[in-house]
Amino acid sequence: MSAPLPIAILLPHAGLAVPPELADRLALDEAALFHEADAYTDLIYDFRGRVARWLRFPYARALVDVNRSDSDNHTRPGDGIVKRQTSYGRPVYRPGCEPDPALERALIRRYWQPWHQQLAAIAADPAIRLVLDCHSMAAVGPYAYGDPGALRPRACVANLGDEQAEPVFWRPVTAPPELTRQLAEAIGRALADLPALTPTGPAVAVNRPFAGGWNLWAHGGKAQPWLMIEISRGLYIGAQHDRAPIVPPDGERIAVLRKRLWAAITSALSITQ
Repeated sequence: MSAPLPIAILLPHAGLAVPPELADRLALDEAALFHEADAYTDLIYDFRGRVARWLRFPYARALVDVNRSDSDNHTRPGDGIVKRQTSYGRPVYRPGCEPDPALERALIRRYWQPWHQQLAAIAADPAIRLVLDCHSMAAVGPYAYGDPGALRPRACVANLGDEQAEPVFWRPVTAPPELTRQLAEAIGRALADLPALTPTGPAVAVNRPFAGGWNLWAHGGKAQPWLMIEISRGLYIGAQHDRAPIVPPDGERIAVLRKRLWAAITSALSITQ
């Protein structure tokens, strides 16, 4: 078996576990947690053994979101680290059961801080040449997001820049524009001919609908390129809304996505060396 490639794969939203501190407070059922998660991304991006680091956060992002800042200035109302509402606008907690400030700080210390300590170690590791923050997205923008009802692309690649991957005003990008565009083009080609389960937008976009979350803001671009990848769940789950049933994994579709994404990623790594 060949040596692992110098890539770190981050999966901040693949988990569905409920922190024990919150188990008896929730207004959400398992299906609502599922539709908030980057469902099955731990299968799609399962490159364990092929990459130097593979890091998965196990808890449901509807409850604790490690890709958010510990500051209200960087988040939408209710969409911070400890959520108050879903992306469809539903309250996360039963009335009177919302975490108080002391519990919220305890959750941040127990779950958010260790994640970012691991990311800081990856950012400081000279053996890592490329970091990929790996996600999926609903095929259509949820009600409480910035693009409600909008048809999203099959994939998005982000570096905190504009639609050409260039810097925006004062904000530095977390990966070179050329690398960002090349990875986007490679992923777009890889996904363009796959049959979708629900309508999708163009094959790929750069920094749209997402330019990157707190993982990139806090750690990206310091010693190695950091890029975010979003794959439409229209390719393997189909249309979603917050009261739809859980969709079981389609092993065949997931295997095809994994194979094609790996080919695209390894082609992009070659230009960083």
